[in-house]
Amino acid sequence: MFLVNVLNYYDRQTPAAILEPLRHEFSLSDTQLGGLFTLFTVVFALAGLPLGKLADTHSRRGLLAGGIAVWTGLTGLAGLATSYAVLLGTRLGVGIGEAVCTPAATSWIGDLVPAGRRARAMAGFMMAVPVGIMLSSAIGGPVAQAHGWRMALLVAAIPGAVLVPAVLWLREPERPSVPEGGGRGALPAVFWWIAASGAVVNFALYSFSTFLPAFLPR
Repeated sequence: MFLVNVLNYYDRQTPAAILEPLRHEFSLSDTQLGGLFTLFTVVFALAGLPLGKLADTHSRRGLLAGGIAVWTGLTGLAGLATSYAVLLGTRLGVGIGEAVCTPAATSWIGDLVPAGRRARAMAGFMMAVPVGIMLSSAIGGPVAQAHGWRMALLVAAIPGAVLVPAVLWLREPERPSVPEGGGRGALPAVFWWIAASGAVVNFALYSFSTFLPAFLPR
């Protein structure tokens, strides 16, 4: 699950590492560049709701494998983009694929790890976020500089060919039995405050992670 999440953030942030080559290739404004990430985030958030429900009721192994295949396939396909519209379309598809990762992996970890060690397991899982972002710049930037931005996207997609069969090979943990009607109560109000605050914080943080790689060379 850690490696899946690493690839999740690596592929998500690789376009930020190649923002300047994209700007020159398609003569894009900063508004258009920012739109690649803003619209991605909106689609990602909305897709996470039904996909989270699927993760509660269907095979998480199949969902994860399918999600990895979709987001890595479209990341590689973005390397063939001939216009901004095509590039944006692939990014929106990546957002749908990546929306599988967190709900399916979190549910998987919750059933696999005893309650007393669950927070530690989730902390390890979330360590993938800085690792994936670091790799997107450490690998994507040099590859783009040496071989072009299209190759950087192709390289970002390659690990999916290993992770998809690896996830399918795993044995999915059994779900604990839930009493009839259990777990269907209304979400507490504090949940919506946490969700809203998380959205605001991430909106600000994504603006930094998106434009910082472009800001430095400029």
